[in-house]
Amino acid sequence: MLTTERLILIPLTVEDLKLCIANRSEMEKKLGLTVTGKQLTEKMKDIYRIKIDYILRDEKNFLYYTYWQIVLKDNNCIVGEIGFKDIPNVYGEIEVGYGLDEEHRGKGYMTEALIGLTKWAFSRPDVNAVIALTLKDNIPSHNVLRRAGFIIQGYDDKYITWRLDNYNKLYTNKRRS
Repeated sequence: MLTTERLILIPLTVEDLKLCIANRSEMEKKLGLTVTGKQLTEKMKDIYRIKIDYILRDEKNFLYYTYWQIVLKDNNCIVGEIGFKDIPNVYGEIEVGYGLDEEHRGKGYMTEALIGLTKWAFSRPDVNAVIALTLKDNIPSHNVLRRAGFIIQGYDDKYITWRLDNYNKLYTNKRRS
Protein backbone atom coordinates (compact mmCIF):
# COMPACT_ATOMS: atom_id res chain seq x y z
CA MET A 1 0.00 0.00 0.00
CA LEU A 2 1.19 3.51 -0.84
CA THR A 3 -0.09 6.78 0.53
CA THR A 4 0.02 10.31 -0.85
CA GLU A 5 -1.46 13.51 0.49
CA ARG A 6 -5.05 12.66 -0.49
CA LEU A 7 -4.86 9.08 -1.71
CA ILE A 8 -4.17 5.50 -0.77
CA LEU A 9 -2.96 3.16 -3.53
CA ILE A 10 -3.88 -0.45 -2.79
CA PRO A 11 -2.33 -3.26 -4.88
CA LEU A 12 -4.85 -6.02 -5.57
CA THR A 13 -3.91 -9.62 -4.83
CA VAL A 14 -4.97 -12.44 -7.17
CA GLU A 15 -7.93 -13.11 -4.83
CA ASP A 16 -8.89 -9.42 -4.94
CA LEU A 17 -8.67 -9.36 -8.75
CA LYS A 18 -10.85 -12.48 -9.02
CA LEU A 19 -13.37 -11.07 -6.57
CA CYS A 20 -13.47 -7.79 -8.46
CA ILE A 21 -14.25 -9.67 -11.69
CA ALA A 22 -17.06 -11.56 -9.98
CA ASN A 23 -18.45 -8.65 -7.97
CA ARG A 24 -16.53 -5.42 -7.40
CA SER A 25 -18.79 -4.48 -4.47
CA GLU A 26 -17.68 -7.63 -2.63
CA MET A 27 -14.04 -6.74 -3.27
CA GLU A 28 -14.66 -3.25 -1.88
CA LYS A 29 -16.28 -4.78 1.23
CA LYS A 30 -13.36 -7.21 1.69
CA LEU A 31 -10.89 -4.31 1.57
CA GLY A 32 -12.97 -2.24 4.01
CA LEU A 33 -13.77 0.40 1.39
CA THR A 34 -16.94 2.34 0.69
CA VAL A 35 -19.13 0.24 -1.61
CA THR A 36 -19.81 2.17 -4.81
CA GLY A 37 -22.01 -0.37 -6.60
CA LYS A 38 -19.88 0.03 -9.74
CA GLN A 39 -18.87 -3.10 -11.63
CA LEU A 40 -16.13 -3.78 -14.16
CA THR A 41 -16.90 -3.64 -17.86
CA GLU A 42 -16.38 -6.82 -19.89
CA LYS A 43 -13.23 -5.29 -21.39
CA MET A 44 -11.80 -4.57 -17.92
CA LYS A 45 -12.73 -8.09 -16.75
CA ASP A 46 -10.65 -9.46 -19.63
CA ILE A 47 -7.72 -7.21 -18.65
CA TYR A 48 -8.01 -8.35 -15.02
CA ARG A 49 -7.91 -11.99 -16.19
CA ILE A 50 -4.71 -11.27 -18.14
CA LYS A 51 -3.19 -9.66 -15.04
CA ILE A 52 -4.12 -12.74 -12.99
CA ASP A 53 -2.39 -15.00 -15.54
CA TYR A 54 0.77 -12.87 -15.42
CA ILE A 55 0.83 -12.87 -11.63
CA LEU A 56 0.34 -16.64 -11.41
CA ARG A 57 3.30 -17.15 -13.79
CA ASP A 58 5.56 -14.72 -11.88
CA GLU A 59 4.22 -14.22 -8.34
CA LYS A 60 7.33 -12.47 -7.01
CA ASN A 61 6.65 -9.56 -9.39
CA PHE A 62 2.92 -9.24 -8.68
CA LEU A 63 3.25 -5.54 -7.78
CA TYR A 64 4.30 -4.85 -11.38
CA TYR A 65 1.42 -6.86 -12.86
CA THR A 66 -1.52 -5.95 -10.66
CA TYR A 67 -3.80 -2.95 -10.62
CA TRP A 68 -3.44 -0.56 -7.71
CA GLN A 69 -6.79 0.86 -6.62
CA ILE A 70 -6.79 4.64 -6.17
CA VAL A 71 -8.72 5.37 -2.98
CA LEU A 72 -9.64 8.82 -1.66
CA LYS A 73 -8.62 9.13 1.98
CA ASP A 74 -11.52 11.44 2.87
CA ASN A 75 -14.32 9.04 1.89
CA ASN A 76 -12.52 5.67 1.56
CA CYS A 77 -13.85 5.29 -1.98
CA ILE A 78 -12.17 3.86 -5.10
CA VAL A 79 -11.95 6.54 -7.79
CA GLY A 80 -9.71 4.77 -10.32
CA GLU A 81 -6.82 2.43 -10.87
CA ILE A 82 -3.23 2.54 -11.97
CA GLY A 83 -0.65 -0.10 -12.72
CA PHE A 84 2.18 -1.31 -14.86
CA LYS A 85 1.73 -3.41 -17.97
CA ASP A 86 4.69 -5.73 -17.38
CA ILE A 87 7.96 -6.04 -15.50
CA PRO A 88 10.80 -3.67 -16.42
CA ASN A 89 12.46 -4.49 -19.73
CA VAL A 90 16.22 -5.04 -20.18
CA TYR A 91 16.74 -1.24 -20.17
CA GLY A 92 14.87 -0.82 -16.89
CA GLU A 93 11.85 0.76 -18.61
CA ILE A 94 8.33 0.01 -17.42
CA GLU A 95 5.03 1.11 -18.93
CA VAL A 96 2.26 2.56 -16.79
CA GLY A 97 -1.45 2.67 -17.52
CA TYR A 98 -4.30 4.25 -15.59
CA GLY A 99 -7.95 5.21 -15.52
CA LEU A 100 -10.06 7.49 -13.35
CA ASP A 101 -13.82 7.49 -12.86
CA GLU A 102 -15.28 10.34 -14.87
CA GLU A 103 -16.81 12.15 -11.91
CA HIS A 104 -13.38 12.42 -10.23
CA ARG A 105 -11.45 13.82 -13.18
CA GLY A 106 -9.95 17.30 -13.19
CA LYS A 107 -9.11 17.30 -9.47
CA GLY A 108 -5.47 16.23 -9.67
CA TYR A 109 -6.04 12.74 -8.32
CA MET A 110 -4.47 10.94 -11.26
CA THR A 111 -1.40 13.17 -11.26
CA GLU A 112 -1.00 12.52 -7.54
CA ALA A 113 -1.43 8.75 -8.01
CA LEU A 114 1.00 8.68 -10.95
CA ILE A 115 3.64 10.57 -8.99
CA GLY A 116 3.17 8.22 -6.02
CA LEU A 117 3.45 5.05 -8.09
CA THR A 118 6.38 6.44 -10.08
CA LYS A 119 8.26 7.24 -6.86
CA TRP A 120 7.64 3.67 -5.71
CA ALA A 121 8.89 2.30 -9.06
CA PHE A 122 12.02 4.44 -8.86
CA SER A 123 12.75 2.99 -5.41
CA ARG A 124 13.06 -0.42 -7.10
CA PRO A 125 16.58 -1.38 -8.27
CA ASP A 126 15.40 -2.55 -11.70
CA VAL A 127 13.49 0.58 -12.83
CA ASN A 128 15.32 3.32 -14.74
CA ALA A 129 12.37 4.96 -16.52
CA VAL A 130 8.57 4.93 -16.61
CA ILE A 131 6.90 5.04 -20.02
CA ALA A 132 3.29 5.93 -20.93
CA LEU A 133 1.45 5.64 -24.22
CA THR A 134 -1.51 7.93 -24.96
CA LEU A 135 -3.78 8.58 -27.88
CA LYS A 136 -2.77 11.80 -29.64
CA ASP A 137 -6.12 13.42 -28.83
CA ASN A 138 -6.22 12.47 -25.12
CA ILE A 139 -5.39 15.96 -23.86
CA PRO A 140 -6.41 15.30 -20.21
CA SER A 141 -3.93 12.40 -20.04
CA HIS A 142 -1.24 14.54 -21.68
CA ASN A 143 -1.79 17.12 -18.93
CA VAL A 144 -1.52 14.46 -16.21
CA LEU A 145 1.76 13.22 -17.64
CA ARG A 146 3.22 16.73 -18.03
CA ARG A 147 2.29 17.65 -14.44
CA ALA A 148 3.96 14.42 -13.26
CA GLY A 149 7.18 15.39 -15.07
CA PHE A 150 6.95 13.15 -18.15
CA ILE A 151 8.24 14.39 -21.51
CA ILE A 152 7.36 13.32 -25.03
CA GLN A 153 9.73 10.66 -26.29
CA GLY A 154 8.11 10.11 -29.69
CA TYR A 155 4.87 9.72 -31.59
CA ASP A 156 3.23 8.14 -34.61
CA ASP A 157 -0.07 8.72 -36.40
CA LYS A 158 -2.13 7.52 -33.43
CA TYR A 159 -0.05 7.57 -30.22
CA ILE A 160 2.34 9.70 -28.19
CA THR A 161 5.01 7.98 -26.12
CA TRP A 162 5.92 9.72 -22.86
CA ARG A 163 8.93 9.08 -20.62
CA LEU A 164 10.11 9.94 -17.14
CA ASP A 165 13.69 8.98 -16.31
CA ASN A 166 14.87 8.16 -12.83
CA TYR A 167 17.37 11.01 -12.76
CA ASN A 168 18.62 10.10 -9.29
CA LYS A 169 19.61 6.66 -10.53
CA LEU A 170 21.10 8.05 -13.75
CA TYR A 171 23.15 10.55 -11.74
CA THR A 172 24.27 7.88 -9.29
CA ASN A 173 25.24 5.47 -12.08
CA LYS A 174 27.23 8.18 -13.89
CA ARG A 175 29.12 9.09 -10.71
CA ARG A 176 30.22 5.46 -10.31
CA SER A 177 31.63 5.29 -13.86
